[in-house]
Amino acid sequence: MTPTKPDNPTPAQKPLATWRAAFITALSLNGNVSAAARAAEVNRQHCYECRANDQSFAEEWDEALVSAVEGLEERAWKRARFADIQYKFTKSGDPIMHPITGEPYYEHVGSDTILMRLLEAHKSDTYKQRKELTGANGAPLVPPPNTDSLSREDLLAILAVRRKLSATEGQEP
Repeated sequence: MTPTKPDNPTPAQKPLATWRAAFITALSLNGNVSAAARAAEVNRQHCYECRANDQSFAEEWDEALVSAVEGLEERAWKRARFADIQYKFTKSGDPIMHPITGEPYYEHVGSDTILMRLLEAHKSDTYKQRKELTGANGAPLVPPPNTDSLSREDLLAILAVRRKLSATEGQEP
């Protein structure tokens, strides 16, 4: 049985100059080191060794990963804007034609989830989901006391303590 993963070590590795451009190009497109190594026909571990020993290769590698992420961001923005087009077909596979224009019928498709994630990332003050687990200024949350059985004097005493505590908040000890 032959291995399905062409990432097995080979006795003699190719010199970096022979596969560098193919690896960097593939990495910038997909951001996946294993896939880029396969595209360059070189062992993945050898890629990491070359990265560790060649600063300029490491910098190109990092730039390729940035490029791959920027491609994902571009695709995410497109999906968030419902800019993708999906053509419609009948069950038999024939295109559905628009009754007025006679052109193939299509719909704009996108992702509300990606839209919300981008809004959360870029306008977090407005759109980020908040789960506050502390009180004001990081103070612990204290459940309100059951005041049903307290006298008026006790309630006034609690109110006085709360006012005093809130007046001293923010002051250094």
